[in-house]
Amino acid sequence: MTEPNNAPHRLPFFGMLAVCLLTLVLRILDLAFFTDPATGFVTNGFYFARIALPLVAVALSYLASGGVARRPRALLGPCTGLGICLLLLTAALAATALLSLPELLFGSVTALIGAVAALLSALWALLWGVRAFGPLADPTRNLPPTLAALPGPAFFLWTMINLLAVAPASVMRLGCTLGVLSAAAALLFLAMVLRVFLTPGLPVGHAVFAAGMIAFMLCTCHELPQTVFAFFHGGATMAELAASLAMGLWGVAGLVCAWYATGEGLHLLPDHMYSRKK
Repeated sequence: MTEPNNAPHRLPFFGMLAVCLLTLVLRILDLAFFTDPATGFVTNGFYFARIALPLVAVALSYLASGGVARRPRALLGPCTGLGICLLLLTAALAATALLSLPELLFGSVTALIGAVAALLSALWALLWGVRAFGPLADPTRNLPPTLAALPGPAFFLWTMINLLAVAPASVMRLGCTLGVLSAAAALLFLAMVLRVFLTPGLPVGHAVFAAGMIAFMLCTCHELPQTVFAFFHGGATMAELAASLAMGLWGVAGLVCAWYATGEGLHLLPDHMYSRKK
């Protein structure tokens, strides 16, 4: 089955961007007026409403993804915006590892694991960020080996494990709960990015758009501002701030990919052609 080339459809992008920015404003207001700076606990009720709002935005992202091309042209050529985001992510992750040095000197095992995970993901972001500046579907370039994708999830996976095991999330500790959701969104978007890199040309436009918007909404519009709030009230270290900045930059990469996904669409290929070339 084929579909004609589609003209760019930016309405889903701008609609979801407005929703994400609305959640950002509401999160900042919640932090400023209804959150205890010392504990991070909310000072009034409506705990589940605070979780329900981003989940509604997640559902809207998937609904809006139906309006974009299944095979966007932009995800086959150079993705300069994504490359820039990945290089900035490399710097933020390297800073996270470097700023963890004081804790490492005191023998902190969690700091050691976090620093190693950040460095592994930084190496991945550097290598793949450079690759993003060239055509992803260039037949003259060999596809990257699958094993090269393994270091990518290290930082995001450790972030989730750390929040679940070391600083357990709950409805009372809203920041930790949103942090877990942000890490899950980051891993989901990472899976989509790897599909774009490893098997360019797949009809993944809908999934890339939804995952990218979800990552931007949770990682950039929720995780980053709450860590900045905690930092200025003495509740977060410089290393945690750098790690949150890395999450925020990954969310911006999601926004960039969502923009790519709403560009011009190409014909769908026969099913047997959506396989990795040897």
